[in-house]
Amino acid sequence: MFKHTLLAALAGFSLFAQGPGRGSSDLAEQQAAALTRMSADVAPQAQAMTAARAALTAAAFAEPRNDTAIHAKAEAVGAAELALAHARAEAFAKLQASPAKLSPDQVAAVSGRSGAFRAVQTAPGGPGGTGGRGTIPRIRQPQITALTQLSTDVMPFTRTLTTARNALAAAAFAEPRDDAAIRSKTEAVQAAELAVANAQADAFTKIQASANKLAPDQVTVFVALGGSFAGVAFTQPEPLNFAGHEGYVSLFDGASLKGWDGNPKFWRVEGGAIVGESTPQNPSGNSYLVYRDLEARDFTLKFEIKVEGSGGSGFQYRSKTGLPWLANIADNVTANVGPVNLNWMMTGPQADFWPSSRDWTGQFYSENTPMRILAWRGQVVEGAGLASKRLMGNIGDRQTLGGVVRMNDWNEYTVIARGGTLIQIVNGQLMAVMVDDDPASSNNQPGLFGIEIEATTKVSVRNIWVRKLN
Repeated sequence: MFKHTLLAALAGFSLFAQGPGRGSSDLAEQQAAALTRMSADVAPQAQAMTAARAALTAAAFAEPRNDTAIHAKAEAVGAAELALAHARAEAFAKLQASPAKLSPDQVAAVSGRSGAFRAVQTAPGGPGGTGGRGTIPRIRQPQITALTQLSTDVMPFTRTLTTARNALAAAAFAEPRDDAAIRSKTEAVQAAELAVANAQADAFTKIQASANKLAPDQVTVFVALGGSFAGVAFTQPEPLNFAGHEGYVSLFDGASLKGWDGNPKFWRVEGGAIVGESTPQNPSGNSYLVYRDLEARDFTLKFEIKVEGSGGSGFQYRSKTGLPWLANIADNVTANVGPVNLNWMMTGPQADFWPSSRDWTGQFYSENTPMRILAWRGQVVEGAGLASKRLMGNIGDRQTLGGVVRMNDWNEYTVIARGGTLIQIVNGQLMAVMVDDDPASSNNQPGLFGIEIEATTKVSVRNIWVRKLN
């Protein structure tokens, strides 16, 4: 990408020093190759400078504050910057003495656009850099506000540093070479680096003396971001650690049904899992095991689920008990369990799980309401309670997504509920998104969690964890 970008930049100039029989595209290729070699020549010095700047940033955020260390690290940055500037000047002199010599317009354009010359010298990290290594763990909004203010307070010093570093880069590429100017510009960079570090240390000391104090691991990540929220690079989110439980509470102790309420004819603990089982001899119809010790509206829920047999299950959330049951109950179920016990029947959103079905697992289902299926697997749907719903987009082919579901085996299920937005994920694959804009909808009320069993089947659920936000 570097080479092609450089070619595009160089090809736009008309002032090529062309020799007989040589076109501008040939010259651009030659110059691109020369600049690539130049980049490789100065790479060791660039890496040393990046390491020195990172060490200075770490010193600025050290506890307790150590001004002697900050000064020493700033001097080390100055030495690294000087070494890099000399290396750049030497490499540039070689380039200009070659057939690939750049014209003054090309030198000014490429170096002035933070392109070919400086791109290889400035690595991620450091004050005002573009580094980033993920999000700060457990960060609270007041801490974000405090760190944003820190970034804002330091910004004038960072701008001065950027100007000084640009001037140093220009001095390294000056013709004829002027070592006195390079040294002078390096001293200006060192002074600017020290000013940034002191400003960071001042602001950080205030944060650590307040209620927004950062924990050591939070400081580590912020330092990796360069000690500023400004100029942070695009980063990929960390992959889900399904076994990670920081900030979560467990709904199942792995050994008992403590906190759970349901018909003991169908629910038990077996092999470290909650098991619900319905057989021809002991039919359950729709039966629910309700967790009574927690209600939630906004949360992230993680659990593992396995269904054996042709029946199905689902995990209820934001649900209620005690409401009239709308569906018919089979005669053999009534004969087995007696009149319906509404305390064991649940109404509300369900993360459907029915592996034997070609369509249902992962869909958003409204149990015991006229809304029924609101978002089929593979759909993003917008609606408002009982009002009409609209397909806003497709996640993927419904049948193809069904291939993600494991039959007669454990599956990882994640449910994210934020306001009227409800997201369901199976084995890391997004399955359905429902956006309900009706604040009075049963989908938008805080409620209970629960497990369903339906038809002749055996369902097992384990590792049930919830991170509750309200």
